[in-house]
Amino acid sequence: MPQGVEHSEALAFAALAAVLVVAGVTDWRWGKIHNRLTYPAALGGLIFWAVASWAGADRGLGAAVVGLLAGLIPFALIYAGGGLGGGDVKLMGAVGAISASWACVLSTAVYAFLLAGVMAAVVMVRRRIVRRTMARLLGAALLAAGRVKPDLPNDSPTVPLGLAIAIGGIVAGGEQLLGWSTPWRWLVP
Repeated sequence: MPQGVEHSEALAFAALAAVLVVAGVTDWRWGKIHNRLTYPAALGGLIFWAVASWAGADRGLGAAVVGLLAGLIPFALIYAGGGLGGGDVKLMGAVGAISASWACVLSTAVYAFLLAGVMAAVVMVRRRIVRRTMARLLGAALLAAGRVKPDLPNDSPTVPLGLAIAIGGIVAGGEQLLGWSTPWRWLVP
């Protein structure tokens, strides 16, 4: 174990990685992140940090609750706007509860959205819909600027954001819980 890493942080990272791998695989294969994964994961994170703080860990239940809310609230707002699925919201809440770190949630979000953007670009190029997608985005932006709600078709391919969250969360968890040093570490809290 790297110097300065507590056993509780290593255990939390292992749990976080396990949850994220399962979520990433199910989102990739079936396009769904199940409640039977996210609810117990979030609750388990809260219980774990409550017990760990009682046993002397640096983080505690308060940090886990803040992490949970940091994952749920902003992503629930994006969900309300139709920007992502409910499973993604609950998965981000679980990331916060298990890591007991709002910074881990923020880093996960940054990595996930960057990775999802790359995934979307790859899909557009492979399906040869770059021009069509750009035209739709430009049209939607112009309509929005004119305060007209755009009526976009829903025939566009989707990107499994849960997979991007999984990969981003593992990297962010490694940084925040295990002290991994990544070349871009200075960009995130």
